[in-house]
Amino acid sequence: DGSQYLHFWDDQTLEEVSERVKVWRLDGSPAKDMNELEFWRGKVLANVWFEDTILVINAVTGVVESEYDFSSLWPKHERKKEGADVLNGISISQDEDVLFVTGKFWKYVFKVRLI
Repeated sequence: DGSQYLHFWDDQTLEEVSERVKVWRLDGSPAKDMNELEFWRGKVLANVWFEDTILVINAVTGVVESEYDFSSLWPKHERKKEGADVLNGISISQDEDVLFVTGKFWKYVFKVRLI
């Protein structure tokens, strides 16, 4: 919902099953504008809307364990020429070490490994 909370639902009933978990960034600020969430290696990945950042979140505590800056992946000044916008797509793959990332109106999909 773009807030700083993680919500959990039963996959059969689609009812919310636990209390929401508040997410905190590494600098101690609320993780607002989380978008495009994926479950990966027991963690939650989320990009931050209008930032080229992906958060790795402990789903139990809400603590962000890592923040990855993807601003150099496809620099904004190059994207603007193509009419592209923000980082906004995370996809897991069959290889647990590989993710695919892209953005709004991007003509590229990037294969990445988070270390």
